[in-house]
Amino acid sequence: MNKEIVKALYKKEITDILRDKKTILMMIVVPLVLYPLIFLGSFLLASSMATASTHNTYRIGFDNIENSAELSAFFNRVGAEYEYDFAYITPDLENSDWETALAEETVHAYLSATEEDGVVHYEIVYISSVADSATAASMLEDMLKEYREELRKNNLAANDLDENIFLYPITYEYEDRASNEETVGSLFGAILPFLLISSVLMGAMYPAIDITAGEKERGTLETLLTLPVKNMELITAKFLATSTIATAAAFLNVLSMGAMGAFFYGSITAGSETAVEFNVWSYLPAVGIMLLCAIVFAMFSSAVCLCVCIFAKSFKEAQNYTTPIMLVFMFAGMAGMIPGVALNEVTAFIPVVNISILITNLFQFKFETGMISLVLFTNIAYSILAVWFMTKIFDCEDILFGDGSMNIRLIEKRSDMKEKQLPGIGDVLLLFSVLLLVLLMLGSVLILKWGLWGLVAEQAIILFCTLFYAWYIKADFKRLFQAHRVNVLHLLFAVIVWAGTYLLMMVLSAILATFFPESAEAADSISAMLENAPIWLIVFAMAFMPALCEEFAFRGFLFGTLKEKYRIPVAILWTGIIFGLFHMNLIKFFAVGLLGAVLAYTAYRSKSIWTCVMIHFVNNLSACLLTVYGSWFENHLPVLFSEQIGVAALLGLLLAGILLILFGFFLMKKVGGEKTAEREAKTGI
Repeated sequence: MNKEIVKALYKKEITDILRDKKTILMMIVVPLVLYPLIFLGSFLLASSMATASTHNTYRIGFDNIENSAELSAFFNRVGAEYEYDFAYITPDLENSDWETALAEETVHAYLSATEEDGVVHYEIVYISSVADSATAASMLEDMLKEYREELRKNNLAANDLDENIFLYPITYEYEDRASNEETVGSLFGAILPFLLISSVLMGAMYPAIDITAGEKERGTLETLLTLPVKNMELITAKFLATSTIATAAAFLNVLSMGAMGAFFYGSITAGSETAVEFNVWSYLPAVGIMLLCAIVFAMFSSAVCLCVCIFAKSFKEAQNYTTPIMLVFMFAGMAGMIPGVALNEVTAFIPVVNISILITNLFQFKFETGMISLVLFTNIAYSILAVWFMTKIFDCEDILFGDGSMNIRLIEKRSDMKEKQLPGIGDVLLLFSVLLLVLLMLGSVLILKWGLWGLVAEQAIILFCTLFYAWYIKADFKRLFQAHRVNVLHLLFAVIVWAGTYLLMMVLSAILATFFPESAEAADSISAMLENAPIWLIVFAMAFMPALCEEFAFRGFLFGTLKEKYRIPVAILWTGIIFGLFHMNLIKFFAVGLLGAVLAYTAYRSKSIWTCVMIHFVNNLSACLLTVYGSWFENHLPVLFSEQIGVAALLGLLLAGILLILFGFFLMKKVGGEKTAEREAKTGI
């Protein structure tokens, strides 16, 4: 990669970005003008509302209360200490009239009383949806607590009893060991991560759209690709230019927020002697590391935005693509506000979340060098991975200038669709988004209500959605799902492949168990669901249905689409990753992802989805049998249940698994290879 070429392209991209007035507006005007106005307006609004709540006169009533005069006199006397102002309405009204007065806000709240065994029970009647009514009810509660306290003291005094002994046998007080800097820092740590992440993303989004989809729309991207430069040099220049703008936006936002914070603090301390004082310079290390995090996160955000926007053909389409990204980033940016979420070896690898929690920890004066380095390293690594992915996209002209592999064919008129077409990447994203929502929202409800039959219904919905989508877009079923007749020997060889895969999954599970020992407890919920269930239902619900339905979705619709858009290794890799993510278990991700990749390669090698169904069925069947007949297998095959496996045994299992997989695929290729080649020549697949 030539540095001079990258430098020249970088200058060109920066010039193009700064020439756009919208970018200047979003980068300078918003942080320097809009944010202060928002903060100032919010501060003034909150102040005015707080002032109004104590200076308003609240109308309260007494519904047939005998000592209403005594209560009103007490409320006036004690309410003055609270700065409460009441207006009393005491006509002798029926209950229905009080309800009408409350609904019409003639009275904000009223008291009713009942007496039983010498104890008076007061009821505060109000409307919680009306702000003044809710405030009046809260004030009445304070007054009744004070009234109850006075009655207690009077009763004790009348009986010559010491109130301190009977009412306050013990005393306590709070002693906060946190310094003022730590208290204020916890507040900063909750707010700043979200604001910083949002500002960096906004700063990266529009430049990324402009230098990808914008250049496509203007027709200048083709000119750039004809230059004697490498794709890596071109991508690096675009990446650095977008990162520069995003970093500048982050710095301006931090400067603006710091100035507003100083202004508010100066305003509060100038008019109050009880304001909290703290050493501003104590936050200097946290601010310094936060700025470093902002630079690294700007690189990551720029890389993500560029990867997403390159699929768009127009500025408007790119904005549609970045909207979900913005929502995900903002939601993850609130991780620092969630109690109990800590920065550890797991959260440090989660993008956006790791930056949010790290900044929260910095302002709480938790400087863990190892975690800081890990978070910075992971974000840089993700950025490099995204840039590498961008270079692969630029090598594919079908993505850059084709009819749009991100197009969603479902929204087209069905009569205008071509016969025997294949889905696009947009169709894959839409279908699996729907399936994920079904799994999250409907699947758990079905399983909780109907047990194993709910699991059957969930899998049936997955199969129905997949087949209906393919039918509606007039997809080529044989080409997409590879629903060819299967060689019987391939089914036998598939069992050999599964045996090798199972051994590799055992090795992965044993390694992960050392880092996540609590993962073994997850099987308890499954065992509880299988209690008293007939074996045929267990096999049907947990082995047959997932094998059939998930294979048509993943090795059919997903892999059948990806292998037509990308190279086979890339399609297999993404199929495994998505299959692992779909099971929504971080601990099982690697093992399930490995199984998904092996199944995808099996579909490619055998040219039939039924071999994948066989492997999936045998894998799930073994899990069912191990769960139902666990005690028998534990006595005869204890290695399957061993929590600690030696290094030598792990290496042996690893080698045996690899050999079995290679042997199974070798036999699959050897037997029936001529028929497969003949079929490929006839059908083109």
